[in-house]
Amino acid sequence: MFFFKAITGLPILAALLTTGLGHPVNVEIDSRSLKSSPFNPSIPVPGVEPPKLPSNLTASTIDGNELRARGTVYRPTVGYFAGFNVGAYTSTGACKSLQDWRNELKQVKAYKSSHFQFTVVKIFTTSQCSALKNALQAAKEVGGIKVWAGLWATPISTFNSDKNELGRQILGSNGNLILGVSVGSEELFRGSLSSSQLAGYIWDVKGMIQNSYGKTKVPVGTSEGIAPLLDSANQQVLDACDAVMLTSYPYYGGSRIDLALKAFQQGWWALGAKMAGKSLIVGETGWPSKGKTIGQAVPTVPNAKQYFKAIACWMRATKKPFFWFSAVDEQWKSGGVAETRFGVSWATGAKKYPLSC
Repeated sequence: MFFFKAITGLPILAALLTTGLGHPVNVEIDSRSLKSSPFNPSIPVPGVEPPKLPSNLTASTIDGNELRARGTVYRPTVGYFAGFNVGAYTSTGACKSLQDWRNELKQVKAYKSSHFQFTVVKIFTTSQCSALKNALQAAKEVGGIKVWAGLWATPISTFNSDKNELGRQILGSNGNLILGVSVGSEELFRGSLSSSQLAGYIWDVKGMIQNSYGKTKVPVGTSEGIAPLLDSANQQVLDACDAVMLTSYPYYGGSRIDLALKAFQQGWWALGAKMAGKSLIVGETGWPSKGKTIGQAVPTVPNAKQYFKAIACWMRATKKPFFWFSAVDEQWKSGGVAETRFGVSWATGAKKYPLSC
């Protein structure tokens, strides 16, 4: 029998129990030993200086940015879209070239069906591998795709490089293709930042791009699991965000595939009740096509197809924005076979199943 517990010490939430599931809905097994990071620490992160500002803008300190954000708070929102999480690395873990980015975004665009048009990609770092610069250039050339820029938040030197690179690119010729910004990825889940640190980083980035640079229509938030976001001790993170990107994997919760939609929905509704009008986006969800069985969650191609049809089609029908995880299998990852098999297509580019309802 599997032992289920809440992430980061959050007590099991009785309100999230679903009859017949036999485990907490969307409160995952402590999967830190199973999940691997979307960030490859073996690749150096370049030191990036702040951008040279146009004459109508003035540089400011981190504290100044935070104060401006708290003083004049912009709350941009987003409507429905369908998109994919896209990594910065090749199948071997090396940096993608600009041509690799072109090829992958062409592939994402070609996933279009009668039910879905995938128009946004979310990345996890801006400076490492020139990820944001290359993603934006490829998006411009391919057309019809925007980028949700993710900033890797630890250590502080990487956060500063990613933040400065974001500043350079959002003020650049392709800056209009940045749809939104995510500060950190599952920082509370991994325990890499405290809630006050993460909230401060979010205010900092909001202050930079919205208050200092005038990009008031670009939402800033974070990507995080359901349990930390429902923990009242982390309310300051929700307060800082314009948009919250929910990371939800019923597979890691041991859910049976036919009950996975119910598990997913209960987490969504519980968090939605705390959003106070802010945008709630699925930042990551998916089902692996191969790997370890967890509880009653079996990773197979048919189950991955069933999960996509259940979740993505519900999101489409109810006009909820989402990023699927992921566009292509990521074979460079560690953490178990399942972590390398979340793509809707194989590493060769061939789709595993139709992306339709």
